[in-house]
Amino acid sequence: MEDRLKRLRESMDRGTFKHMPFTEEKKQMIKRGIENSKGNEQDILLHILQLLLIEKTGHELLKHLRGRGINQYEERHGFLYTALHKMERDRLLISFWEEEGKKYRVSNRGRKVLQRMEEGKSVKNLSFNPLLEGE
Repeated sequence: MEDRLKRLRESMDRGTFKHMPFTEEKKQMIKRGIENSKGNEQDILLHILQLLLIEKTGHELLKHLRGRGINQYEERHGFLYTALHKMERDRLLISFWEEEGKKYRVSNRGRKVLQRMEEGKSVKNLSFNPLLEGE
């Protein structure tokens, strides 16, 4: 595997990234972006819980998230539905079917979690990381 990565790196250096210097400053910028994205996970969870105080379909939720400037799901709608399913399993959301499709709203447990988050208290064991890592 190491040899394949080395050949890929050499190929990239000769082609696509030949004229693109990868400075220490850019490395640090990328590292900060990765670290900041970990905090965004809790922000996204907060937004989803706030928005689902009133029942919505997944599509309606996506539009409202976009309205709040959260665009992570633009090209990854499947991830949003996977996140909603995980939140259902964690008993944060309730879902039900209507003519417009499947609707979601915050459960009683979800309301308590939302209240804790809005008070600035940490909420353990609520993470999308397992989704991102393929669990």
